[in-house]
Amino acid sequence: MKKLRKQLTDDEPASEGAPEWLQTYSDMVTLVLTFFVLLFSMSTISKEKFEQLSSSLSAAFMGTGRGGVYGYNDGTVLYSVKENTTGDILEDGEEAFNEGKSAEIGAFTGGNADKEAQKIEDFINEVQNIVEEMDLDEYVKVIEDDKSLTVRMNSVILFDLGKADIKEPGKETLRKIGTLIKQLNKNAVIQGHTDNLPINTMLFPTNWELSTKRATNVVLFLVDECGVDPVKLTATGNGEFRPIAPNDTEENRQKNRRIDIVIEKQ
Repeated sequence: MKKLRKQLTDDEPASEGAPEWLQTYSDMVTLVLTFFVLLFSMSTISKEKFEQLSSSLSAAFMGTGRGGVYGYNDGTVLYSVKENTTGDILEDGEEAFNEGKSAEIGAFTGGNADKEAQKIEDFINEVQNIVEEMDLDEYVKVIEDDKSLTVRMNSVILFDLGKADIKEPGKETLRKIGTLIKQLNKNAVIQGHTDNLPINTMLFPTNWELSTKRATNVVLFLVDECGVDPVKLTATGNGEFRPIAPNDTEENRQKNRRIDIVIEKQ
């Protein structure tokens, strides 16, 4: 019996299972089947389910849900600003977006367009009246384009050369203009600009620091002395890198030393 068992073992080697190529082939067939099932599921997906998927992805990645745009107040409450049925990013409700209030499509267009245009026109006229009364036509300009208003103030009426403290005569002018900015109640960027003459003092190693400090001081003055909402103000320093005239003469360099108050129309 032992000899027979040994003979069978030697003549018939034990089975080693399926060949390796068959396992690879099975995996490939499974993957191909899965791929075609995926194609089939995509081809038969309903429009409603696709829109639900799209809305879910928008809510996760863009802060939107069901086509809506959302704004935040202090981080504790979420407000729905406007229902967006087009899927486009909305710009008309930016004021309400910042304040967490509802806004309609016509907030700054349509029925309110005339009212907003009148506010802008009144602001320009009042600034020009201040300029004429104070005989500052050479130093204060109002520049208007499609999206913004710029009140351009030559730094000679606000600052001494190389300094950032607002001069007393300049405070009177800035206070009157600041009162109008408060009434206008729109976002504004206070831009500081210098000429290209190098500066290297303990307080201002470069023109970047000088222009930024000047813009910051103007912002602080508008907030403290004129009651402008600080949320609506931004201070930026541009140094000598955005001139409005060639820095080839003292007169032109003086033009470049300025504060631009850029006010958004919308």
